[in-house]
Amino acid sequence: MSPEGIAAGSIIDDVGAIRSRWHTKHHPMFTELAAGTLDLRVLGVYMAQHAKFVKVAYEAFGMMIVRAPKDVQKMVIENLAEEEGLLAGPDGEAHNHMAMISDFCDAAGMTMDEVTGAEPTPAWWARSLHYRRVCETEPVGVALAMLSTQEGQQPELNAEVTIPAFARHYGYARDAKEIKFFVEHEVADEEHSQRQLDLCAKYLGDPALHDRTRKVCEEACMLRWASTTDTYRFEAQGVTDPLPPALQ
Repeated sequence: MSPEGIAAGSIIDDVGAIRSRWHTKHHPMFTELAAGTLDLRVLGVYMAQHAKFVKVAYEAFGMMIVRAPKDVQKMVIENLAEEEGLLAGPDGEAHNHMAMISDFCDAAGMTMDEVTGAEPTPAWWARSLHYRRVCETEPVGVALAMLSTQEGQQPELNAEVTIPAFARHYGYARDAKEIKFFVEHEVADEEHSQRQLDLCAKYLGDPALHDRTRKVCEEACMLRWASTTDTYRFEAQGVTDPLPPALQ
C-alpha cells in the first residue's frame, strides 16, 4: 500500500472511533426507548425536528454537488433520489422518506400541524448550520468523513435499539408501515456511509487534512448528541430554559 493509502486508512479508523465514541444509541433517550419507558411522542417530536434538519441537509448536499468531483456528485445525487422516493432503496422499492417520517409521527400521537410546525431547538439549529457549512466550505474528503459519522450511526441505532424496541414494547412489528423509516435506514444508511468512507479513502490521502477531519467529525457528533439531548430534556424531562424577564 502507498504512503497515501496508509494515511487514508488511519484517518478512516479515527473517524470510525469518533463516531463510536459519540454514538447516540448510548443516549438516555434511546436507552429509555430500548427499555420501553420512553413516551413514543418524544421520539415523534425528535423525528419532526429531524425532518427540519433534513431540509437544511438537502441545501447542504446541493452546495456540495456543485463543487465536488464526479464520483462524489453521483453518490450524493443517488442518496437524494432515494430520500425523495425517486430511486429504489435496498428493498427494491422507492419510498419518500419524509412521508415515512409523517407516518411515524402520526403513530406517535402528533397531528400534521404539530409535525410541520415543529421548531428546531438551539442545538438542532447549531447542528443544521454546522452540517451546511461543512458541505459548503470544507475540503470534499473532510465533508465526506463528517457525513459518514452521521448516516453511519443509523444502522446500529435501528438494528440494536429502535426496531427491537418497537416490537418488544410498542406493538410495531418490523413490517409495520409506521416504522418503515427506521427499517429502511437500518440498511440504506449502512450502504450510504460505506460509500462515503470508500470515497474518503480517495480524498483524504493528504495527511495535512487529517487533523481538520478529526475536529470536524468530533464537532458534528457532539452536535448530533446535543440535539438529541435538547429533545430529551424538553420533551421527556419537561425542562425549560431560562428566558429574559421580558419573555417570561
